[in-house]
Amino acid sequence: MTGPTVIVRKSEGVLEIARDDGGTERFPVSVGSNPDLADKLEPGDCRTPEGDFQIVSIEDSSDWEHEGRRSYGRYFLRLACPPWDGIGIHGTDEPELLGRPASRGCIRMSDEGLSRLVELTAPGTVVRIVP
Repeated sequence: MTGPTVIVRKSEGVLEIARDDGGTERFPVSVGSNPDLADKLEPGDCRTPEGDFQIVSIEDSSDWEHEGRRSYGRYFLRLACPPWDGIGIHGTDEPELLGRPASRGCIRMSDEGLSRLVELTAPGTVVRIVP
């Protein structure tokens, strides 16, 4: 087993999982809210970095808070994407924004999509983020 291929297509607002059995699953996502959808250039620019990054950990984020709200969903898949810290794939408390740029740089997914991603991936899985 080689593991799935995970591709985030920023301009389409989708995350694709190409499974080992040849099947493909697609989920709507939100990426960085900067309207230019360009590659991340500096901290705080609300852009999602582009390139190939590994999942380094899958963390329970069910009780994490951001600005007083539990906004991360059940899981946070932390990505190694130097020089940027804190970039990952996580749930959202704003599912109505999926498919549109809405995050500060992370990739947001529905709880169902995120659970499926956790089932199919592990630390070491490569996530390719493309324009």
